[in-house]
Amino acid sequence: MSPWFYLLLAHLIADFVLQPYELVQLKRQPIGLAIHVGIHGAVMVVLAAPILPRWWVIIPIVMLLHYGVDAMKMGYGRGHGPRAFVLFLLDQGVHMLVLAAAVLLAGVSLRTEVIYGSRAVTAMLYYAVPYVAATFGGAILLYQIALAFKTRTSPVDLLTIRLRVAGMAERLLALTAVLFLTPVWWWVGAVSYALQLSANHRQRGRWVESVSSLGFAVALGLLFR
Repeated sequence: MSPWFYLLLAHLIADFVLQPYELVQLKRQPIGLAIHVGIHGAVMVVLAAPILPRWWVIIPIVMLLHYGVDAMKMGYGRGHGPRAFVLFLLDQGVHMLVLAAAVLLAGVSLRTEVIYGSRAVTAMLYYAVPYVAATFGGAILLYQIALAFKTRTSPVDLLTIRLRVAGMAERLLALTAVLFLTPVWWWVGAVSYALQLSANHRQRGRWVESVSSLGFAVALGLLFR
């Protein structure tokens, strides 16, 4: 697995799994942003230190850049319109580029195959990337879409435990179907979405959310299949 994937997994865990809504609000203050960046650093040490040369130099640099990028986003990315959604995507894209630059700065090619302990563990970490992205990252993506395009009256409802778990389960099923089943069985991953749309066929916002959620899971499945 490319060293970039280890850093990407660390980013996904720190940015989506270990960043509750309360921390997002606290990030408006320097202490909150410092806590968030510290979490990123800790996860990167666990996943990247064993495989990345000069990690003790690279990781602090990535942390500083992450702080700067997020500080800019907090300053300019407030609001609930399409502009905020674009800035969210741009923010994530910049973080991905920073991670790629970090690998190159360590003197490693992005195409280098690195084994993390054993091939079995490496395979688990490889598939962890799309699963974490689809479940936790997908939940935040839908929330951002709801804010930007007003798919529901109260977008924050998507962050409640019930709706988050339901959405995670739907994307988990769709992703697993594309990753491990033959194409003739991929429809299995869309069953829950079809039932949901059937019950809410008059609500355009639900169509936007369902198509976005399913499309994100399927796209990840195709990329990592």
